[in-house]
Amino acid sequence: MSIVTTAQAVPSRLFAIYAALFDSENGEVRDRIEAWATPPSLSGRGADDDGESTTTLFSNTLAEAKRIGLVEEVEDKLRLTADARGGGKKGRASEAFFLAFMRRTLFDPARASETQQAGFMVALSWFLSSSPLRPMNFSDAPQNSLKAQIGDQAPKTELTSLNRYQNFLYWARYLGFATIVGGGSDAEDVTSRRVIPDPVKAIESALPAIFAEGNDLPVEQFMTRLAAIFPVFETGSVRQDFEAMRLAPLADLDKRLSITTSLALQRLADRQRLTMATVADAPGRILDFGSREGRVSRIALREAA
Repeated sequence: MSIVTTAQAVPSRLFAIYAALFDSENGEVRDRIEAWATPPSLSGRGADDDGESTTTLFSNTLAEAKRIGLVEEVEDKLRLTADARGGGKKGRASEAFFLAFMRRTLFDPARASETQQAGFMVALSWFLSSSPLRPMNFSDAPQNSLKAQIGDQAPKTELTSLNRYQNFLYWARYLGFATIVGGGSDAEDVTSRRVIPDPVKAIESALPAIFAEGNDLPVEQFMTRLAAIFPVFETGSVRQDFEAMRLAPLADLDKRLSITTSLALQRLADRQRLTMATVADAPGRILDFGSREGRVSRIALREAA
């Protein structure tokens, strides 16, 4: 089981448990946390839109919270683990600590495997290798596309149903790797919803660590440091494993960046967060923008706007 396969473990429900426990360093009894973490719209009618009881929703979400090391039960009380709290104290904004914990859990290959979350990075590697110029349909599960790309390795992504696919997309968006556009309350609107691979927020969150020792780096060093934080980007261990699964390997992987990564870096340059330069005779990477190409050999950090 993982956050992808557990349909109830969407970001908002896990965070509701986290937030409810964040200000209670000594823990709280389960019934009180269930009341705090259950949205009023559900607690009032006792079930979600699929007819599942709020008790089941909470139980399944709590089980996943325990599995990933977010919550522990001590003397009949629930409390955050020390790792999940991350040094956060009562009165501080809890979501930053929750997001940091989820990133530590999901993007450390050893830890992700230990907590049964390894499939998420495989799925995200596939997602980021897709083109943002061709948005995906939120309501179309990708099993056929995955099968065509990586054959019998497709189950490693855990995207084996529409519910799992959509749950993955919610997490990809929450963690800064996706944009979901369109859709409303009507069934017709929901089917028109589209998903775009968009890792701008994730890359921006990594910039302080990437440039901790200097504000100007060769592009290969930039990518190596980015991939050490998020192994789903080019040169990252999980991304390389995914590329090795392809039935038809992509050419020039060591020379070019994907359209998704290229556009994300360009958007950060447009926002004046980065500068990208080409230095004559220096090793570089091809930037793929779909209809045109560019080249970058050095990436530098600029002051926040």
